[in-house]
Amino acid sequence: MNNLLFSSLACASLLGLAELGSAHGGIYRGPGDTVPPGTRPRNPGNPGRPGPITPGPHVPGAPSSSGPHTPNPAAPNGPPTGGPPGSGTGPKTPRSGIQLTDDLTRWSFWWEFNKDRFIRLRDALDAGEITTGGEEFYLGPNRRVASRETARPAESDIQNIILPTLKRILDSTDDRDINSSCVVALAKIGRDHKDFAILPIFEKFLKRPDQEIRETAALAMGISGMVAAVPDLTDLALDTGAGRKLCGRAEVDIRTRSFACYALGLIAHRDANVDLKRQVFTVFDKLLSTDQDRDRNILVAAVNGMGLLNIGHGNLPEKEAKLLDDVLGSMMAFYNKKAGRSVDLIKSHVPPSIAKLLGRGNTARHETFKQIFLNNLDPKKRDSLDIYRGAAIALGQLAEPSEVDAGDARYSKALLDYFHTGKDHQARYFSLMSLGQIGGIKNRAVLLRVLSKGGKSLERPWAALALGVLEFHRLDRDKSAACDSSIGFALAKQLKDGSNPDAQGAFAVALGLCRSVDAADQMMELLNRYAKSKEELAGYLCIGLALMRHGSARTLVHDVVRQSVRRPDLLKQAAIALGKLGDRTVTKTLTDMLGDPQPNLAKLSAIAAALSFIGDRHSIQPLRKMLCNDSLTPLSRAFAAVALGGVADKEPLPWSAKLAQNINYRSAVETLTTSGTGVLDIL
Repeated sequence: MNNLLFSSLACASLLGLAELGSAHGGIYRGPGDTVPPGTRPRNPGNPGRPGPITPGPHVPGAPSSSGPHTPNPAAPNGPPTGGPPGSGTGPKTPRSGIQLTDDLTRWSFWWEFNKDRFIRLRDALDAGEITTGGEEFYLGPNRRVASRETARPAESDIQNIILPTLKRILDSTDDRDINSSCVVALAKIGRDHKDFAILPIFEKFLKRPDQEIRETAALAMGISGMVAAVPDLTDLALDTGAGRKLCGRAEVDIRTRSFACYALGLIAHRDANVDLKRQVFTVFDKLLSTDQDRDRNILVAAVNGMGLLNIGHGNLPEKEAKLLDDVLGSMMAFYNKKAGRSVDLIKSHVPPSIAKLLGRGNTARHETFKQIFLNNLDPKKRDSLDIYRGAAIALGQLAEPSEVDAGDARYSKALLDYFHTGKDHQARYFSLMSLGQIGGIKNRAVLLRVLSKGGKSLERPWAALALGVLEFHRLDRDKSAACDSSIGFALAKQLKDGSNPDAQGAFAVALGLCRSVDAADQMMELLNRYAKSKEELAGYLCIGLALMRHGSARTLVHDVVRQSVRRPDLLKQAAIALGKLGDRTVTKTLTDMLGDPQPNLAKLSAIAAALSFIGDRHSIQPLRKMLCNDSLTPLSRAFAAVALGGVADKEPLPWSAKLAQNINYRSAVETLTTSGTGVLDIL
């Protein structure tokens, strides 16, 4: 698929890596260590290393073969695997991954996987939010200016312009980048045209000889959210005779089956029908319980697919409750199977998936699983690193603050104990983040101590981000609450005294999450100083100012956009910040940049991603013109298709956000995220 690295928004810049790739409907994020060693693309200088036959995407700056995308991290620890012989070992078009040589325990990886629910860009654009330092803030809530009105596409834009254009281009070319980008764009829109349906289009591409196109088509069915796709996706996932006929092959390859699983989960998440959820669960249960399907890609997809079922929380009706118990039972049966350490990478996806299903609470179900994962977090048990990480993530989603449930204090204590005594740095940092997600007065105090006295260079940034998340959720629950001045002061002090750009980026984002506007002038001064010399830090300063809704920063951030033509990662961060701040003029600035007669791949990727996220209808005509201009390179046109699909996206957050949220990204496999070849590498 044409991955325009979606989260890569910053992921590449975050990492300062250098290599970019090609397209698939988008760009995303993803840690390079997410897949075990050996699963990265083959390296000409190291022919013995196994992995997908073709290179994954590169990061801005290096030449690439084709396809829209943007940087994204790559792979973790575990045995190598690829598709079975003859099934296609992976896409030949580079996607959005990044060849990581960086420290994967950095805070920025977690942020890039989870940022969408905090930025909520479409909410800001649609609601016309009031921003500090802006005219609307001083005029009051009942006197918002017209420029804050939504600029989202109308149904007539979608039916009369976008859908027909995408269909016409698909019918007129066999170019892989354009085809896969248009398919994903149609899926994001997720509705039929009055003259044609989109599912038959996806089905047609399932028979293509190109592996990338086949798996893109399967995933597109799920991104569309169309329930009518469930029977076909079931056949693909289970490799039935009907599924093989859909693909026109002797067997459905592993990658297409895995993508079909994620697609089923996406549809079940979006649809409230419990019978449909039961139907989808049956597919996943069969895959987990059948010994013949031992490929880790399929098993990881089935586990994460179950986590997407979105059955509901609290006191459920009998039918939903029975389904939830069956799902939990199926995952725990797999989790408790005796197997070698190599299977722990797969098992480590179970705790976060269970936590995603249950949410925070103190029911009997919650207590059962909190205790299980508490036991898994015991450093003395010498469990695998993957299991520690999964347990730490899960407890952060399940436990209550001790002020709400005093009995849950033991879970926060266990997380703190692991942070102090655990051997795995990543699990330690996940534990810090979980303390912030649980929240509460005691965890706030713990995180403030780590922020001020953290002994390791990476501890303070994680404590800062955890404090930002803690405050964000508190302010989100209580709309009348003000920023905690103690946290704001502590973060601002770290930003002022710090000299490490990576850590300063974390402090800037945390200040934004806390809405600590007292630090805004300091952040603008730093942005002015470092906009041309410290790209990653400048990008996070832009995001921080946008998160705190500091309208007075618009002019400065817009200047950063204009001056970042050759720095695509900063360009993307700054453009998204402007979208969050409600600056409508950024759309014209970006579309003007698309007219460059000698487009740079990384720049195109950044602009397309930014326009997709902003979703302003004023970009429709320039993007349509670009897509229809066959004098442009196929890559340029593919990026225009990606952006068009994003502008007309039916969902408030990128489709991948529901899967990426709180995922154990350090235990990834090829079809999840690694060097741009997984579902989380698609914009």
